[in-house]
Amino acid sequence: MNLGAATLVDLSVDLGPSPSEAVPVELESMSHDFGGRHLAELVGTTQDQLPDGLGWASERVHAITHSSTHVDAPFHYSPRCGGRPSRTIDELPLEWFWGPGVCIPVDGAATDRRVGVDELAAFERREGLRVDAGHLVLFRTGAESWHGDAAYNDQGRGLEPSLIRELVGRGVRVLGTDAWSIDPPFGVMSDQLASFGPRSVWSAHYVGRDHEFCAIERLCNLDRLPASGFWLSCFPIKVRRGSGGWVRAVAYLDAAPEAAVERRVS
Repeated sequence: MNLGAATLVDLSVDLGPSPSEAVPVELESMSHDFGGRHLAELVGTTQDQLPDGLGWASERVHAITHSSTHVDAPFHYSPRCGGRPSRTIDELPLEWFWGPGVCIPVDGAATDRRVGVDELAAFERREGLRVDAGHLVLFRTGAESWHGDAAYNDQGRGLEPSLIRELVGRGVRVLGTDAWSIDPPFGVMSDQLASFGPRSVWSAHYVGRDHEFCAIERLCNLDRLPASGFWLSCFPIKVRRGSGGWVRAVAYLDAAPEAAVERRVS
């Protein structure tokens, strides 16, 4: 899709039933005929008085807020962050979810090895840039090519807790991945549990006990992004007291920052 000088890239997968969802998603479709009965009841008439007897179509969704492409709020990781109550998804500043993006490709084959600070440093040297405050940082592990398959949750690489601490220490507030999680697949965590003990389980998320950040999980189309020079919009659904929210993440390519900001304000 083109918007003026910008090319928009959809980075979100569908919300709906999928073998890739560890917690099943259910969509109940309600037809225009069903909507007609409901509309007639609400306004106090009979359905045959409506044009063709039809009303609205709608869907009822049964899914956790961590299905599909979504944003984790600090409250997802722990009830407290840095000694204070963790913020929920509806409490976070909008400014966190709009800004210049950085997309870091990593070797996704080594699912048992987490992405570390060394790979961040190598990326910065290769691209001649420094990831800093205000950047929204995405990691392309290649897991997105498995989405829609039951094996999706066994793909991709988790992030080292030290990498998350490094990024948050620089002022990064949002990071994302095309994998199911910022932690490794369950099988990998199970193996690491046997070798390294309970503290190795969910350790990327547990960084949020001390450092405030958001994670976007289950992104797609990261292979269409350059390393930098794009803008990212990833405003989550405002779920009341929510630990997370579904998101339609969109990258703006080929647009000057001034033009992107102008679109944001207009």
